[in-house]
Amino acid sequence: MREETERQFRELLEQHDREFLKSVTPSTERALREQEFDRRFHERAKEVIEPIMTKLRALMHDHGLQSEIVVTQRRTESDGKITPSSIAFEFRVLTDPETHGFPVTTPTLAFIADPANNIVLVYENSILPFFGGDVGMIDQCALDVLTDGLAEKHLLAVAQKVLRGTGAS
Repeated sequence: MREETERQFRELLEQHDREFLKSVTPSTERALREQEFDRRFHERAKEVIEPIMTKLRALMHDHGLQSEIVVTQRRTESDGKITPSSIAFEFRVLTDPETHGFPVTTPTLAFIADPANNIVLVYENSILPFFGGDVGMIDQCALDVLTDGLAEKHLLAVAQKVLRGTGAS
């Protein structure tokens, strides 16, 4: 598409958005802002975070370790419970106690969209049987501050905790 045509389309769509938003109630306006934040979050996750997670997954696979990348779209259940948009790296590794019947854990690092506060939360679950670990929010940042360096830093930190507990490191 030519730049001039694209510019005209954008102007037309922006005018449409302005006209549409005039008739929107505050709750609908908030829902539209949240929807836009989630859209931008998924774009950012696909461009910045997912390539790093994909590379780590391949590296782990080369060493006989399993992992999974889980992308979740925001949804609201019939009971009103909201599941936020997120992208998570799950370490599907077993510890020795787990192979002997102890509960299986799934250590995870997740980047979770929080459109109400206009931020991205970073959540860690590195708990392993007999090794301990951490569970909870470990960082937060604005969406445009979410960089590959930040994602790498957190993935490496959680991987060091998790793989140490599996005897893999």
